[in-house]
Amino acid sequence: MFDGWTHAGIHYVALYAVYETAGKLRIPLLGISPLEDGDQTADAHIKLLKNILDVYDKTSDMVGFLVEDNCATNQSIATKMGIPLVGCESHRFNLAVNKFMEPYGDLLDEVNNLLVELRHENNRAELKKYTDLVPIKRNVTRWSSTFTMVERYIRIHAEIKKVDAVEEIVPTGGKHRKLVALFEHLKKFENVCKRLQREDTDMGEVRLMVDSLIAEYPVMSETLKSTAKIVHTPAFESGVVKVISGTALSPAETAALKRFEQAQPTGKKRKEREEDYATMLLQGKGKKRKQAPSTTRYMPLVKMVPPTSNTVERIFSQYKLVLTPQRRSMLPANFEQLAFLRVNHGMWDVSTVARVSKQQGS
Repeated sequence: MFDGWTHAGIHYVALYAVYETAGKLRIPLLGISPLEDGDQTADAHIKLLKNILDVYDKTSDMVGFLVEDNCATNQSIATKMGIPLVGCESHRFNLAVNKFMEPYGDLLDEVNNLLVELRHENNRAELKKYTDLVPIKRNVTRWSSTFTMVERYIRIHAEIKKVDAVEEIVPTGGKHRKLVALFEHLKKFENVCKRLQREDTDMGEVRLMVDSLIAEYPVMSETLKSTAKIVHTPAFESGVVKVISGTALSPAETAALKRFEQAQPTGKKRKEREEDYATMLLQGKGKKRKQAPSTTRYMPLVKMVPPTSNTVERIFSQYKLVLTPQRRSMLPANFEQLAFLRVNHGMWDVSTVARVSKQQGS
């Protein structure tokens, strides 16, 4: 799992390992390094990722899948490395919601302009006489900021009308009712967005939510359907979903998950056949029961493949607290060390520090 983050003119790439041990998913940080000379091409990313893996004596051949958003650069990285790409569902959902909101573009611009005006010193002082809630403008790159903006607008609509300076640009009548109706849809999307943020949400649950969304909002199918053009490796993603649900895989899906297959003990197969026959007699009254969809076993990791790269984005938010304006001169190596210790705090404690200090002192 990886993602990029630009701060103070430097583009960093964070790489995380994704693996399973003792039935639990582990996602430790492997490294966060700046791209050389600001080169953000696919080849530059591949070189950086391989360099980080080399630190741990690992190669790209050991990587079973990548989790990242669906931009062209990341798709190129996956293609050149020959590794399946699990496109971040939150990224696809963001694109789908933006598509849904396109017909409301002009109206949302009006609301944003209104709230920007209310943030001016004189207007804000006037508004504060009637409410302590402050106007919130949106960030066009994130649909969730549109939800926050519309929510705040509706909450303070009555108070806004008391500010004479913006009276002429306040949406009234049909426009206001249209915004209220839009907000009902946005509340549903916000609920789905929060579900995608949960660490226990798997790809099977995501597929169920997305299919229901498409049924209610067909306009979203362009980016959310399983065969959308934006999906880099549809056979791998749909194969993971089917393994989770226990349904039969297509030949293409079986091939995509080939490296994750596990040998099934012969004794266990025989026991399952015996149990199936007994169940057939009890439930089918002697009639031949349909065979199980698949007898192929897969590594536990398959059912744990993260549907989003939100883990990386959450950490980037924390990085902003580290690289404050006073620390912008910090060397990338020192920043990486701080980030590594912060993210992987569960892998070390004071005794680890004492042991390392003792080794370095000897």
